[in-house]
Amino acid sequence: MSSVRTPRAAAYLTVTQVGWLALPALFAAFPLLSLFQQNETDVELHVLWWPLLLCVVGVAVLYGVLLAVVRRPAKASVLASLVVVWFAYYEPIAGLISGSTPDRWWFFGLWTAVVAVAGAAIVRTRLDLSKLTLILAVAAVVLVAGPLARISVYQASHEPISLFDPRLWPDRLAKPSVTDPSRLPDIYFLIPDDYARLDVLVKYFHYSDAAFVNELRKRGFAISQGARSPYSDSESNIAAALNMGYLDGLPKILGAKSQDVRPVKRLIADSRASRLLKSLGYRYIHLDTDEVTFPFGNPRISSAAVPDSIENLWLQKTVLRKFGGPIGFDQKARDRRFRDSIETIFSRLAAVAVAAEQGPKFVVFHTLLPHDPYVYGSNGQAVTFHYHSDTALGSRVGMPYYLHQLEFVNRKLLEAVDAIRSRSKTSAIVIQSDEGFQGEADTFGEATMQQIRVKGLLALYLPGRVDAGVPKPPNTVNTLRFLFNQYLGTHYPLLPTHSYPELDYPYQFEEMRVR
Repeated sequence: MSSVRTPRAAAYLTVTQVGWLALPALFAAFPLLSLFQQNETDVELHVLWWPLLLCVVGVAVLYGVLLAVVRRPAKASVLASLVVVWFAYYEPIAGLISGSTPDRWWFFGLWTAVVAVAGAAIVRTRLDLSKLTLILAVAAVVLVAGPLARISVYQASHEPISLFDPRLWPDRLAKPSVTDPSRLPDIYFLIPDDYARLDVLVKYFHYSDAAFVNELRKRGFAISQGARSPYSDSESNIAAALNMGYLDGLPKILGAKSQDVRPVKRLIADSRASRLLKSLGYRYIHLDTDEVTFPFGNPRISSAAVPDSIENLWLQKTVLRKFGGPIGFDQKARDRRFRDSIETIFSRLAAVAVAAEQGPKFVVFHTLLPHDPYVYGSNGQAVTFHYHSDTALGSRVGMPYYLHQLEFVNRKLLEAVDAIRSRSKTSAIVIQSDEGFQGEADTFGEATMQQIRVKGLLALYLPGRVDAGVPKPPNTVNTLRFLFNQYLGTHYPLLPTHSYPELDYPYQFEEMRVR
């Protein structure tokens, strides 16, 4: 005799099945949500969706496999939750229990053995696990509720600013006027990250960058001896340069004590310079070996290759940190992915340079080099920086690695310049560091560190403008104003030079005197 399932019973069964699946899914989501919530002032909500989808799909597959094996939904749900905890909670629990031992194999073995014993006990038990799943469900909901609520409140109270807000910029840049559009030059804006100014390299690194500089001069570049940036972080400096103005409008809109720096990346991706050039028929090409200049993730590389992306930081906390290879996240695997992304985007830059396409182009290219992580030797060989503290990167132990990576990026920049000039000798090329070396206060002293930070490289190749020289005052906020005036018939005034150290709040702009 067959039984007929009522709609209420069918609905109850569906909810129950979803509940069994939701338990491990909530445990899987918590580390990711917690990590995002800790970084929500820096990253857009959009970047959370892909790794969160990976969590849900991975858990669904895991639960389905376990259900097929044990044939009891409650048991499959508990087992899936246990596997999730083993996988996703490895680094936090290892750090909590044993301090600095999460990378030691004996702890991984112990961790795996404990989980395996617990899993075996669950498989063998004949007890009803409904009460256990209820307890675990309450725990999972409590875990997730905290970061989820904070994320929701933050997103609701920090709506995106309009890039057309008149408070952003005190001046309105007139549209360029050209008589012969066919003579418009391609414009390449190449941004090596944290590339120190020549005098800084000599004084503090005891290193002469003369070989690189001489090669640039042979190719017709003018080098600024006194270039300085307005700010002390990459995003603010790049946004200021591409918008040809200081960011004084942001604290007026967001508040001087706002920690929300997401609008800065939006101003990079959609800048005044790109809009003005598009109005003349320029194609805008945006390339980055990292995600520094992209608000919503870099479409040309995997987020898993980006050292400080949410996806990378999240997976580093899982058991994958113990393994290398294509899916591993130990240091060698992370460094290899980063090198691959650098090679990919430099190759893309070369391809853009030699492509036979109609119309002028505006190319903005950013590379994280010579900034850490230190993954290259002078000749492009793979290296590993064995110190795990952030302070070591900008200290005496990190400085030799920085120089080796600087020498490598010198070669890559010259190759890029040659590729550009091989196609067109009329292309204007800017090589402008976002800022200078990020030294440690304990190594250099606070005041010296702040001075070094705003002194970076600036080199200009302006064909047909032999006597143009470099912008004066030599603040990087003026570079594109200077270039536009040379080629596009504009008469933008060059702005007075100001530089601001990094203080407690990102928009706490208190000018310092640069010596």
